[in-house]
Amino acid sequence: MLIDTHCHLDDVRLIGDEDAVLQKAREMGVETLVTIGTDEITSAAAAKIVARHPGKIYHTIGAHPSDVDRFDEDILKTIEQLARETLPKAIGEIGLDYHHTSDKKRQFEVFERMIVLARELSLPLVIHDRDSHDDLLRILSEKAKGLKILMHCYSAGPDYVERFMDLGCTFSIAGPVTFKNGQSIRDAVVKIPLDRLVVETDSPYLTPEPHRGKRNEPGYVRFTAERVALVKGISLEELALATTQNAKRFFNI
Repeated sequence: MLIDTHCHLDDVRLIGDEDAVLQKAREMGVETLVTIGTDEITSAAAAKIVARHPGKIYHTIGAHPSDVDRFDEDILKTIEQLARETLPKAIGEIGLDYHHTSDKKRQFEVFERMIVLARELSLPLVIHDRDSHDDLLRILSEKAKGLKILMHCYSAGPDYVERFMDLGCTFSIAGPVTFKNGQSIRDAVVKIPLDRLVVETDSPYLTPEPHRGKRNEPGYVRFTAERVALVKGISLEELALATTQNAKRFFNI
């Protein structure tokens, strides 16, 4: 059985079809999901989803870097309160995003504040990294020592694998590993040890082949897992066993 370690079940493209999405996931061998919070609204929604599906779905509480310009003190306090009250399995997604136009200084402030929250609650980090690898490494090395770190939708390529491994990171591989232009991700997968790998969909985004261009959903993590297994030269069963064990250990589930 597989675990989808990163999906957005509160998204409008999935929430109205929740039961069917979960049934299809089970039929495709995906038994456990982690739904991700990115702000005060999605984090609260994620907690409510988990309450409807105890033991099957887990959640995180997060503050996405592309939204930091609107995160005033009240919003940040709400996110922190949700983290303290809803029993999340991680703080995230948090991190840095240089593709969008959010203020960099504010990104640093919110990121570091969320790391402090994770340390206070003894929770791991789910990291968003888009075109920000060096600054991200610097902040993690300075602020996140001793915390478990998951690189969501790893995209930094093979050259950064060892540097993130030095921080003890686990690497989450998403649909782009199946894309024609995903060779750098496949090269990274070759270098990442099996005990540091998990898989995800980031649904409803980043739909893997052969369904690229359609709505992504948790069951499609199987296609990502199949491609990762092929790249690693192992069976899907071996890959599923390892990534499931890794996910359970990381999220303490």
